Amino acid sequence: MIAGFQIIEKQIHQKIVDELNKIGLLYRIFVRTKNEKSITEKIQRKIEEGNPYQKSGKKIQDVIGVRIVTYFKDDIEVVKDILNNKFKFVGEEIDEHELTVFKPKRTNIVCQFDDNQIQILKEVNSVSDKSNFNLIDNTFELQLRTMLSEGWHEIDHNLRYKCKNDWVEHKESERLLNGIYASLETNDIALKNLFHKLSYQHFKSKNWEALLRNKFRLQFQLSNLNIDLIDTLNNDNSIGKQILKIDRSSFLLKISELDLSLPVNFNNLLYLINVIEIKNKKILELTPELIQTILNSPC
Repeated sequence: MIAGFQIIEKQIHQKIVDELNKIGLLYRIFVRTKNEKSITEKIQRKIEEGNPYQKSGKKIQDVIGVRIVTYFKDDIEVVKDILNNKFKFVGEEIDEHELTVFKPKRTNIVCQFDDNQIQILKEVNSVSDKSNFNLIDNTFELQLRTMLSEGWHEIDHNLRYKCKNDWVEHKESERLLNGIYASLETNDIALKNLFHKLSYQHFKSKNWEALLRNKFRLQFQLSNLNIDLIDTLNNDNSIGKQILKIDRSSFLLKISELDLSLPVNFNNLLYLINVIEIKNKKILELTPELIQTILNSPC
């Protein structure tokens, strides 16, 4: 790996991790930088396809690639919206669903390096004797996937995308491969609905920690809900109802925009829910002053 690209890769990786960990999202992240052999092979493949890269035209935009794999389908949009506020998006390949066709939905985004990273790229080009480096753009590619679809995408990329001729006269097999993806997509939807129903069941039984865990589906730290908060929830059933009605994605985006970063546990989550959404006076009395200051924020 070229040293300059290694620096840029680490910077991008750390920035993403910091932002997603702030809200406790469940995800996995994979970052890779193409080596010289991979860069050369990609340039040659584009020449053979009749669509070569050019110094003054389209360049390689994914020398650095980031793939974020979320546990749940609805977190794809959450991640996209959070990172859209932190990086400059300069291109997207986001497929629309076709009701009568089985095929995967890509969420691939091209992001621009920041000014410091662009300068590093210029320095790499200036000291390199590889002419291919002049065909590298000042961007990286961001791919968003769900956990269930990730394995399918790996198979598709290596055994279909990179060898398209193998499939030319086998359309039925190609449709079957897409059908496998369709079943995984259905399972993604079912998984989200399962936890939605489970949240309601825990609300009915007044199991408040389980309600928060299954409603928000975050990576919670091991700490119990404060007994005073439990008593407040037990004595006012309307609070639990309001929690169930919260738009999870919208709420997580609001947390991501706060300057304040807190440990992700049940107490802090309930404090934030109340300050931002519910505004119950009894919970507010139990809320640390630091979190109460969020009342003065744009949220």
